[in-house]
Amino acid sequence: MKIGILMSTGPEHQNGHTVFALTEAFLATSHEVHLFLMDDGIFHIVKKNKIGIVAKLEKLLSKQMCVSICTQSAEKRGISESETLSGVQWLSQHTLARIVADSDRFLSFGT
Repeated sequence: MKIGILMSTGPEHQNGHTVFALTEAFLATSHEVHLFLMDDGIFHIVKKNKIGIVAKLEKLLSKQMCVSICTQSAEKRGISESETLSGVQWLSQHTLARIVADSDRFLSFGT
């Protein structure tokens, strides 16, 4: 089963912990997971993030999970690729529409 997840809230929000717990559970049961980060959600993949979510996400990336961020959101917040975890795809919101269409289930976490 393909699971698409959108998260637009930053690392200080509870959504991050919920999304990562769900993602670990989905991966443990052999589901394909594609996480798309936009708006303040992109801060989950910034290496200098001190909240600790980055380490959890890096662990999930090693499990072949697909993670992408909205290029426009990153540019608007002054984040460059060199500041982010390796293995994260920089995509458009047009691609997000394809992720939604291709997913068997789609979850959205925002404010």
